[in-house]
Amino acid sequence: MEESKKIYWKGIEQLANNPEFVRNANKEFPEPPEEDPGHSRRDFLKMMGFGVSAAALAACEAPIRKAIPYVNKPMDIDPSIANYYASSYINGGDYCSIVVKTREGRPIKIEGNALSGVSTVRCNSVNAAITAGSYSCVVPLVAGANTIIVQSADIAGNLASS
Repeated sequence: MEESKKIYWKGIEQLANNPEFVRNANKEFPEPPEEDPGHSRRDFLKMMGFGVSAAALAACEAPIRKAIPYVNKPMDIDPSIANYYASSYINGGDYCSIVVKTREGRPIKIEGNALSGVSTVRCNSVNAAITAGSYSCVVPLVAGANTIIVQSADIAGNLASS
């Protein structure tokens, strides 16, 4: 392989052989400062390691939560199994049969009872759930025009649609 005779320069000052550049060319990489005898790199790494480990240990501490067991556990409550109850929802003159899902006596889901013949609320032929005093239902929409029909019926068979 032939050796190249090309000369590469760092800037216009070196190309023009500027006297100020020539004077400072030897000072491009200054001498490293003397180490402080009181503080070594090893001491710095020790302190950084201690600081990082202390911060990690403090961040991992979880709050203490005390679980209080039943003194006399009810027969129908099992912490791992949800219980379902049929109930009714009345708001003014409105009535709806509902199913309530509970865990340890706390209601976690309320929805319309599809098996009840008393009253139903349907949205596009899907039973609507009751949440915070209003009916809600998930209706998939498609591109273009969509028609949503809400229909309710009572025990007498009276239908109301909107």
